[in-house]
Amino acid sequence: MKLIRSFSLLFTILILFSCEKMVKSDEIEGIISQNDLGIPLKIDPSNNYEFERISENDQSDKSLRIRVADEFYLRGEVNIEPNKQYKLSVTLKNESANPVFMYSFWKGPKTSVRNYTLAGENGNPPTSKTQEIHNQWITFSEFFEAEEGEDSFMLALFCEKGVFDLKEIIIEEVKE
Repeated sequence: MKLIRSFSLLFTILILFSCEKMVKSDEIEGIISQNDLGIPLKIDPSNNYEFERISENDQSDKSLRIRVADEFYLRGEVNIEPNKQYKLSVTLKNESANPVFMYSFWKGPKTSVRNYTLAGENGNPPTSKTQEIHNQWITFSEFFEAEEGEDSFMLALFCEKGVFDLKEIIIEEVKE
């Protein structure tokens, strides 16, 4: 569980120092079903991983298989308005990896205000049900809302060696 112990420190370091080398990915963009925040998700191209488009039933049911040789890092940050509620959903199948999805709220460029782990226990170190092996598609969903004084939202995925499939990432505004 080396990942669990070092993830918080690694997450902070990656956020602060790897922003300039992140690039947009057509493969990742292809699995975003809805993105009401307009968050640009980017990957670190310096890591060793492979993407493979897969289809289980027919051509309309496509997903993305990610084979990670050393590590995979995805990140997106966007300005956010307080008091709007959103729902974050990720549908995945985990064959042999340990993907951790985290989201956080920021004030200014370097001040993390609140950090959460999707489908996990929040705090240090993060753990998540997304890291468990799932032979079937499973969707993890959580609601979030920016509070006063928070001006940006960040979504990140970190994974060490293994294989997992992503079917969709959805960030939708919840309207009353």
